[in-house]
Amino acid sequence: MSVQQIRAVADADVLGEVETMEVGEVPAVVARARAALAGWRRRAPHGRADPLRRACELIAADAESIARLHARESGKVIAQARFEVRGAVRLMEANAELGRMRSGDIAPTGALPGGERDLTIVERVPLGVVVTVIPFNFPIELMVEKAAAALAVGNVVIVKAPPQNPLAAGRVVALMHEAGIPEDVLQIVSADTPASAALCAADGVDAVSLTGSVGAGIGVATATAAQLRPLHLELGGNGAAIVLPDADLDFVVSESLRGRLLMNGQACAATKRLVVHRDVADEVTARLDAALSPLAPADPLDESARLGPLIDERSAARVSGQVDRAIASGARRVRGAANDGAWFAPTLLADVPASAAVAVDDEIFGPVFTVVPVSSADEALAVANASSLRLTAAVFSADIPRAMSLAAELDYGGVVVNGTNNYRPPVVPFGGVALAGAGREGIGYTIDELTRSRFIAVRNLRPTWDAQTED
Repeated sequence: MSVQQIRAVADADVLGEVETMEVGEVPAVVARARAALAGWRRRAPHGRADPLRRACELIAADAESIARLHARESGKVIAQARFEVRGAVRLMEANAELGRMRSGDIAPTGALPGGERDLTIVERVPLGVVVTVIPFNFPIELMVEKAAAALAVGNVVIVKAPPQNPLAAGRVVALMHEAGIPEDVLQIVSADTPASAALCAADGVDAVSLTGSVGAGIGVATATAAQLRPLHLELGGNGAAIVLPDADLDFVVSESLRGRLLMNGQACAATKRLVVHRDVADEVTARLDAALSPLAPADPLDESARLGPLIDERSAARVSGQVDRAIASGARRVRGAANDGAWFAPTLLADVPASAAVAVDDEIFGPVFTVVPVSSADEALAVANASSLRLTAAVFSADIPRAMSLAAELDYGGVVVNGTNNYRPPVVPFGGVALAGAGREGIGYTIDELTRSRFIAVRNLRPTWDAQTED
């Protein structure tokens, strides 16, 4: 193992160190998980739920410290970091209860001639050893969403932490161990790209649940193709919000800011494209410009901050390059500037051509607002559906039947009418189509992805019943 220093994004202070797993160490990590699987899988459901519930209490008690560490190592503003920690506790509580109460079904074998006397139980069983690959933008919430669901139903988990900011997730895992979840049942590792790929493809791993880039998803799918391993993938989105002329434009602007600025613009479901009818495109642009005018990146620990630095300088430079290419394609910069290290000022691009890469599949992971003007609702639909990264979309209109009609034509994993498409309450099936991913996350949905069905039939158990007898 090598050692990696983790520094605060805003001021470069050293926050801690993590050991980084090498490729040669992968088999031992997987072997420990496999050895722990039988004991954990055979625990009674309440025996798995109880330590998860205790972990909730420990995390809640340490929430402020975890949130501040998260804000420092990721750049997420402190209010959002606190919200994420609280959300993670609620997700763990819900998954613990679902795992405790989960039961099977009885298949209607009596509906078929010859099956009248059979009793067939259909149940969901764990997949086994699950590798969860966690992104930098919501490391606590997504780690808990995947790991708690997997653990509650009898899987064991190897968490691959984000390399940029592994400390807060590691703190939560340590509290889960303190609550009684065995260390080999829930492991957390840091790894570079080769070691991460080796872990996902290793013998003894039964499934991979990954949230990350399209490239990361394709890499895992390629590395595991020979095993036909179950893959649960959430790979980002280039979400579109269609704005019709009769929309409440002030509300469009406020919702766009609320959705786009989450995690400093580094959220997969953020509104990456505002597809606006030409009749109101200039007005929307002007109102966005005015709303962005007082905003600037600030220390993420500042209680009033709405925007912090991006995760690292390389990411900010990539966003800056995307903006430059959009301008070269015909977009007009209304506000914004090149990055200063990891700091990136809110940027507004107007008159973005529908053919520009950022209006199709070039997803910008930063606080950049793009206004794509269109001449009709049909053209708006065509622009929105042209992307391969179809995670969530939105429609803004005062005409609800018309908005619902458009929503029905948006080929996305989820559509919001009159609200930001950055919409992810834990009770909806969250996920995309095409290159946005495969599978769904949410309370109950993640458990379904990380289990499989099995039936057990007992033949000739029921008493003989004569259909011709009335008594």
